[in-house]
Amino acid sequence: MKKEIVLSNGKFFINIDKDLAIRDFYFPYVGMYNHLNSQANSIGVWTGGKFRWIDDSWQKSFDYYENSLVAKLQAISEELQIKLDFTTAIHKYSDILIHKVKVTNLSMEKQDFKVFFYHCFRLNESEIGNTAYYDPKLKGLIHYKGATYIYISSEGLEYEYTVSKKNHETGAWKEIESGKLLKTKIMQGEIDSAWGVKGELLPLESKEFFYYILVGKRYEDIVNLKRKVEREGLQHLLEETDEYWKGWIKTKDRLLPSLSKDLKNQYYRSLLIIRSHFDNEGAVVAANDTSIYKFNKDHYSYLWPRDGAFICMTLDNAGYTNLTQKFYKFCKKHITEEGYLLHKYSPDGTAGSSWHPWCDEDENYQLPIQEDETALVIFALYNHYINSKDIEFIDMMYNGFVRKAANFMVNYTDPNTNLPLESYDLWEERRGVFTYTASTVYAGLLSASKLAYLVGNKEEGLIYEEKAEKIREGILKYLYDEESGRFLRGIYQDKNGNIIKDKTLESSLLLIHEFGVVDPEDYRMINTVKAIEEGLWIKEGIGGLARYENDYYHRVSDNVPGNPWIITTLWLANWYTEVGLFDKTFSLLNWVLKRKTQAGLLAEQYNPFTGEPLSVCPLTWSHSSFCYSVQKLNKKLIQQKIPEYVE
Repeated sequence: MKKEIVLSNGKFFINIDKDLAIRDFYFPYVGMYNHLNSQANSIGVWTGGKFRWIDDSWQKSFDYYENSLVAKLQAISEELQIKLDFTTAIHKYSDILIHKVKVTNLSMEKQDFKVFFYHCFRLNESEIGNTAYYDPKLKGLIHYKGATYIYISSEGLEYEYTVSKKNHETGAWKEIESGKLLKTKIMQGEIDSAWGVKGELLPLESKEFFYYILVGKRYEDIVNLKRKVEREGLQHLLEETDEYWKGWIKTKDRLLPSLSKDLKNQYYRSLLIIRSHFDNEGAVVAANDTSIYKFNKDHYSYLWPRDGAFICMTLDNAGYTNLTQKFYKFCKKHITEEGYLLHKYSPDGTAGSSWHPWCDEDENYQLPIQEDETALVIFALYNHYINSKDIEFIDMMYNGFVRKAANFMVNYTDPNTNLPLESYDLWEERRGVFTYTASTVYAGLLSASKLAYLVGNKEEGLIYEEKAEKIREGILKYLYDEESGRFLRGIYQDKNGNIIKDKTLESSLLLIHEFGVVDPEDYRMINTVKAIEEGLWIKEGIGGLARYENDYYHRVSDNVPGNPWIITTLWLANWYTEVGLFDKTFSLLNWVLKRKTQAGLLAEQYNPFTGEPLSVCPLTWSHSSFCYSVQKLNKKLIQQKIPEYVE
């Protein structure tokens, strides 16, 4: 189930689904730990002797306030003649979730009502050993286990509550459906709870109340947050959060006024979605949508250094260089002594799950890495310097990260081909020597060379520069195929050392010019782009570009090469921008705008026929790719002084 709203302050993160239920609840990291694990903290309404959960029988809408991470949600029940309007946010830095709720009686009769909030927390990702109780001093419910405390309360109207043992026959959900909570005081084990707010409405009357959640690692944290709420007021906390996010966008606005409002609004929204997935300790989480659980009992709540590098290039281009330094420091802290980054990381810096083996079929040792993930961080770091001019930070990163990673890349090459040794492709599916990966290593070493010269290490700078040029020569010799007139996906070597060409059409080849291997208008690049667009564009259906021929991931039909992805489609848009075909760039950007949800979220990929989001939604990389494409277009329009856009 795709998510409709994401909210975060860089430490506390939630997802809200199509029924206004909180589905994912992360603390104390963005992406770790999930105290719901896709269980629904649902909302229901009782009035006139009837109870209904908010579900498909309700009319619902989802949006954010302009340039803000404050959400506005609405749910209307024709059957109950009730309308609920929510203003919802996580405070900008305090771990406080606020729902400001307006209940409206749509009927011409007086109505008593109750709004119920259900809680199915599995603290620290387990139903074992949980406790929930009513705290009479703080006047709210507390769920706790270990170093996780969650407090629930409300302001403005009368309330009731309960805690209960949970199973398929009984629980707080059962009490909610009866319309009356039993005020049970404490329960432990596998439990749930409920909070109810009640009032009376005259015909067409509205009333407001606040429902809020505080999160901490200790009971004292909850006490301190409760004092903050009482001292400053929930309305003030909402308003200052809205103003903060508006300022976060406004201070970095660099787009041409002449770009369309829809394009600019999605650009700002995407920057905010990216920020919501950026943990304060430096991990940029790929996605926090646990609907992916059902496919492989895993999730996307990890930092892939590749994704992080691309995302931080976008943020640096937008001016958020102080924020991205957290990511670069994270990589510096966790790079191995040998000089490479692992497949992926949990937000706390521990190694993420992986399916890349440490040996081949004959049990010979091999590195289970994707080398582009190491190379791209250096590439992004040089881009960071271009935007920040922070030489002190670069000097620190050079000594702690760049030298180590660059030396690894210099040594991890085949002396016969001058190409990088085998590693896994960016899609994490196959091991070989790939054109995309080799191009990132070329760009990474060239960037390392520039950074070395910048901080006074000329000898190392020369070594990295010379190695980069040798790799480029190897790419053009072994990875460009004269017979087909385009770049190969990659090559493999059999046990006898024979080279096997992989001619599969592959979208990542669209990035070769981005890494400087060839110019965008080089005939080899043009031929490759033409072949990719012809072979991977979805011709019957919604359009968009597939990853590669016969892509199996979430495949819905054998009549298309694969599902269209946001990132791959925008890689094509970026090439059009580079060669000055701006009409085609705008067309592809508008294709992306048609894919967004009501609230502006972008999925990883889409059903090629229906346009339904597939896999996770939102995907952080999709949002950063959109911003990057807009940035590239904006810059090119200014450079070329296109009269329709530049005065």
